[in-house]
Amino acid sequence: MGKTNFPNGITIESGVSMVAGVTALDGTNPTPIVTGLTLVTGFSCALAGNSTPGVGTSVLTYEISAGTVNVYAWKVTNSSTTTLIASTGTENVSWVAFGT
Repeated sequence: MGKTNFPNGITIESGVSMVAGVTALDGTNPTPIVTGLTLVTGFSCALAGNSTPGVGTSVLTYEISAGTVNVYAWKVTNSSTTTLIASTGTENVSWVAFGT
């Protein structure tokens, strides 16, 4: 299997695809992101935007299931209790996935 070497030191095996997008959280926790890949082997996501989350969604986690990635959103309970609970937010999430 061949490789593609990029100037920044990143190497991608041939046959591996990269897809990216922006998805709005659907408030149900998790929000499924259908990537169009058959098998996701790498994934990263972040909240899109430049404002402080306050007591809104502040942490994202995920689990991969074949070509779909389930993104879980978490927020603090309130301004004085920092225990994380499931968020019902609808913020935008920027993401990138690698796979086949």
